[in-house]
Amino acid sequence: MLKRSIMVAALLVPAAPAAAGWTLPCLFGGCSITFVSPEYAARHVQKLDPEKALARINAFRTKYGRKPVVLDERLSQAAAMQSKDQAGRSSIGHYGSDGSKPMQRAARAGFHAKIASENVASGQKSFGDAMRSWEGSSGHRENLLRPEVTAIGVAMAKNESGRPYWTLVLGAE
Repeated sequence: MLKRSIMVAALLVPAAPAAAGWTLPCLFGGCSITFVSPEYAARHVQKLDPEKALARINAFRTKYGRKPVVLDERLSQAAAMQSKDQAGRSSIGHYGSDGSKPMQRAARAGFHAKIASENVASGQKSFGDAMRSWEGSSGHRENLLRPEVTAIGVAMAKNESGRPYWTLVLGAE
C-alpha cells in the first residue's frame, strides 16, 4: 500500500499546476513533506519582517478567540539561535546541535519562560508560506493557539545553498 501511495504521489506531482504545491503528511506525525513546482523552487527567499510576522500570528490567534501576543527580542534571539544552528547543519529539528531545547535557548537569551514552545520550518520562500504550513499542522497549530502564550520571537537563517530555516518561539514568563 505504501509503495502504491508513493507511486501515485510521484505521478501527481508533475501533473500539478505550476504554482501548486502538494503536501504529504509524515507517517509518524509532527511534520509534512511538500512537493512544489519548479517555479516555486526558483523563487527568491523573502526577507523576514518580524512586525509583519507578528501581525500575521495575531490575526490567526484573534480569528480563533486568542489574545494577541507581543514581539519579544529575547525570544527572537532564541529563535535566531535555532535557525542559525539548523542552517549550519542543514537539518531541521527542535533540538540544538548542543542538545538544547526551546526552553533552554529562551533562558540563554534572558527569557525566563514558564512556557516555551517552538515551530520550525525549512524551504518555504516566505514567513507567510511557513505560517500556512504551521496552520495546517495540528501540533504547530496547537502551539500558535496556546492561550497562555504572551510573546513570540521569530527568525530565519539560510544555509550555504540558500535554503531558509524558519523558527518561531512562543512563550510566557
